[in-house]
Amino acid sequence: MERYSKTSSSKWQSKYSEEFKRFVCNEFLTGTATRREIEDKYHIGHSRITYWLKEFGYDYSKPSIVPLPTMADQSKSSPNNKEASLSQLKKELQEARLLAEAYRKMIEVAEHEFKIKIVKKSNTK
Repeated sequence: MERYSKTSSSKWQSKYSEEFKRFVCNEFLTGTATRREIEDKYHIGHSRITYWLKEFGYDYSKPSIVPLPTMADQSKSSPNNKEASLSQLKKELQEARLLAEAYRKMIEVAEHEFKIKIVKKSNTK
């Protein structure tokens, strides 16, 4: 990819190749970096990317703030749903505790039967 086209009519202005313009615009549109970061990376002017985007037919304006949905919808849920989810979470917690206890017992039995240390001591480095 060539950065400059072969013919440049001005000493102070650079004529960028179409391939380079499209590459830079594509990098900006994919969202990998901000406009300012890309301008600094390729050492191009501060309004070049917006000008090129308009040249290629993209309607670029500064990013606007999009309002997020409010949390009020969740608070309106019925108490039965909250109680059901709470009981489900308690049940899952109990199952996780039982599973942890089973693993601990299994390790103790393996250490006793095979006479090997499986559990690491806490003060070792």
